[in-house]
Amino acid sequence: MIFDRNFSWYFHGQFMYTQSRWYGWVLVLLVCLATGVLAAAAPLRWSFETGTSGWKPRDKTIQVERLAEPGATPESRACLRIHGTIAGGWNYAQTERQPLVAGQNYRLSAWVRVDRVGPRTPMPCLKCEFLAQNPNNALGRVNTETYAEKNLGKWQLLTAEFTAPTGTALCWLGLEKGTGQAAEIEMRLGEIQLEPIAKVSRREPFRLDPIPAALEAVRSAHPRIYLSAARLVELRQAIQGTHAPLWQKLRVVADPLVKSGPPAYREQDRSSGEEQLWQREVGNAMPTLALAYRLSGDKRYLDSARAWALASCGYKTWGLGRMDGMDLATGHQLFGLSMVYDWCHDDLDEPARKTIRETLVRRTGAMFAAAANGKTYWHRSYLQNHLWVNACGMTMAGLALYGEAEDAPHWIAFGLDKFKQTMAVLGPDGASHEGVGYWEYGVEYMLKFMAVARERLEVNLYSGDWWKNTAAYAQYLVLPRAAWTRENCIVDLADCPRNHWYGPEYLLRALAHEYRDGHAQWLAEQMDSARICAGGAPWLNLLWYDPAIAPVAPDRLPTLRHFKDLEIVSARSDWSGKESLLVFKCGPFLGHEAMEKFTYDAGSGHVHPDANHFVLFGGGEWLMRDDGYRAKATSQHNTLLVNGSGQLGEGQMWFSGSQPLAAKAQPRILRASSTPEVDRLSGDATEAYPRKLGLQRYVRHLLFVKPDVLIVADDITMDRPADLELRFHPEAKTAQREGNQFSLRGANVVLNFMPLTTESVNVTAEELGAADRHGAKSDRQFTLRLATKQTHWRNAVALSWARTGEPLPQIQLERRGETWTFQVSRGARTGPRTEVLDWTQAGASKLP
Repeated sequence: MIFDRNFSWYFHGQFMYTQSRWYGWVLVLLVCLATGVLAAAAPLRWSFETGTSGWKPRDKTIQVERLAEPGATPESRACLRIHGTIAGGWNYAQTERQPLVAGQNYRLSAWVRVDRVGPRTPMPCLKCEFLAQNPNNALGRVNTETYAEKNLGKWQLLTAEFTAPTGTALCWLGLEKGTGQAAEIEMRLGEIQLEPIAKVSRREPFRLDPIPAALEAVRSAHPRIYLSAARLVELRQAIQGTHAPLWQKLRVVADPLVKSGPPAYREQDRSSGEEQLWQREVGNAMPTLALAYRLSGDKRYLDSARAWALASCGYKTWGLGRMDGMDLATGHQLFGLSMVYDWCHDDLDEPARKTIRETLVRRTGAMFAAAANGKTYWHRSYLQNHLWVNACGMTMAGLALYGEAEDAPHWIAFGLDKFKQTMAVLGPDGASHEGVGYWEYGVEYMLKFMAVARERLEVNLYSGDWWKNTAAYAQYLVLPRAAWTRENCIVDLADCPRNHWYGPEYLLRALAHEYRDGHAQWLAEQMDSARICAGGAPWLNLLWYDPAIAPVAPDRLPTLRHFKDLEIVSARSDWSGKESLLVFKCGPFLGHEAMEKFTYDAGSGHVHPDANHFVLFGGGEWLMRDDGYRAKATSQHNTLLVNGSGQLGEGQMWFSGSQPLAAKAQPRILRASSTPEVDRLSGDATEAYPRKLGLQRYVRHLLFVKPDVLIVADDITMDRPADLELRFHPEAKTAQREGNQFSLRGANVVLNFMPLTTESVNVTAEELGAADRHGAKSDRQFTLRLATKQTHWRNAVALSWARTGEPLPQIQLERRGETWTFQVSRGARTGPRTEVLDWTQAGASKLP
């Protein structure tokens, strides 16, 4: 009937007009094809007025049932109830396969009402999975935006617009869990429609209006990102003088890239899984080669940049499955391709330019559509590196193709919107909840964006307090410099390693220039000369180094720094380069500021459940350690367990920030005071634990008697008797026990661990199972355990250390009621030092 109305007049008229049998048969064939297309592109609807419309649960533990009750719209008289728990997989329920037309534009819409989710369950969305004629060949998927947590108990319309990929013949709809882990849901689903539309609309929030004059001025010019003709002249002069060592450093990286050539595509490797993170290094290589060419004119670098760029364009996937084109492999390669296209534009042959341009349009357009529609999990993770990397990559593609790609202004606007929101929620202290390694990663991509935003978008994002303080985070979380090696130079809190990942010398040089910070300049130079920096983006040294900033050693800086938003304290004995270093954590998972601003988890995956945890470095070695990059468990940290349980957020590979956020949990530092002889730290971690455990008080006091004694005193109160356990994880793998003292030997240092209050306490030293990255307890972790069953437990332990063969300090405790006196003796040459802990004052909510 549709065909008769729309096409019969056209067929009849054209056939009579041509009076050609051949032409008529061609038209018959075209009409038949058109008829099939129109039939396949007809709207699909699921209203549930008479049944479940083919929706089925993905597991027997999920129930899908039709309810005859008012639905989302006034006309609706029924909906689906979907409820239950599910152990794994990505969907609660799904439809049968349906026909879909490749190249057709569609709009997917569904009414959803979530009434309840489990404690670690994210909010759901609807998705459309694309299939080829052979239904075993999946072609990708598109998601609607995620149901908003603030709408719990209310109907919300979820939508997505998309173009069916080439090769699509079929599809199915699924109710996406938002996680591959266990989940629990109680919800309603109603009024679903998948309809063809004429054009996929752009998301209106992401508009660059008006176009900045500084961007419009370079519409026809290349290079335009970071570089210009005048800037290139300056840099070519600088590499003959002030920047000569940095130019040599760039060539040391670029020359092996020329020699090796780009890696061949491989679907799997040993480490990066579905993310195909090996492709990040492909993206990183391209700007290095492109700038080497622009500064030297050496055609080897141009040919290599072209080869790496075309290899990237030719890779079958940028991530596997749902990751293809949607995450870090894409963010890095969009950035790298954009630099090659912009910086080498006039010297590339037209076929290469065309391939790079088309790849940027296709890949950036797909990521933008997904992120704008809420398909990507990171689209509102304003405190997480994935958003920063990917938004920066999309923005650079927009800048490189401005004036050539219709959607380029929207890609730029997307990045500008995301980074403006990020700047608005960064806490004031400059610290990172993801650790130093991820700080490097995130800061690199934020600074890359900020530099071009100021130059081309006329937006200054440098004014926030976080940026003014963040160089100090790198300064205070670095190990004593006499101990630096490439594998061991930074404090490894959260999921970061002990070595650098990205720079950070070029990041410190950028911060030194922006804030006239001689300490940042000094640290960059020291790291460079020690050769402990990572590769990443060495070309940024040439752009960001300001020789006018004189380096200033940290000798006159305070030895203690309290990062008050994230509640991290770094305390060292001095700045000699051979000092002892104590780092103590007791704060909200994203910081106090984020706890006030967010109603959802904005990027806590790499956080650890570790309030009142500390790490210790002395004598050039690690003494007390963090657990590293693995599934998140309080038991793997130097803190408290209650009845075998730890803190909110633990129990899986990624920290579950929704738990402490729901509890409004804000553990905090109560005291962080420093004198030349002793630092006094106190933290209240009570709120970090689930209330159901009955923990009423957990306050930890640290007395760092410099340079070689740490006293740890814990005050724990329960609402009922409970199994309490304090765990301590030394770097050493074995311990020699003498009574209740433990001697732990490192390469050149001996650590003495002495419990001072052992009444009714069981003290053990043993290897325990530790979760690997997948949660299985396949690893081992040497652990000192103090266990008791009490309602109120006050406990003290003393740690002292010395080089092998040197005498250890001795610590004694005298208890008189609420007053505990610790005496530290270091031999006849120095008199004993006395430290007093008054528990009546220590019970205050805020200490001097």
